[in-house]
Amino acid sequence: MEIFVLVCEYTNVDSGDFDTNVIGAYRTFGQAQEEMEKQMVEIRKDYDYCDTEEDNYVEGDMGWSIWEKEGYAYNHCLLTIQSVELGE
Repeated sequence: MEIFVLVCEYTNVDSGDFDTNVIGAYRTFGQAQEEMEKQMVEIRKDYDYCDTEEDNYVEGDMGWSIWEKEGYAYNHCLLTIQSVELGE
């Protein structure tokens, strides 16, 4: 059985925050994608305090990131959907 896991990686050197979290596991890619799109809206709000750049997301993508302009290594957030095969 295949499941889809939504993962968020966050780095902000100024605040000292570095984290990777599993947001959820889903039975279908569509469910994972729907949650990723909801998370994207919230994350954009979190980055209102700075100038940002982000990936050109299109439906069906398995990843998206946003970052402080000219500072990806110092301040970014990356969402990815990972396909995982469950053992029997």
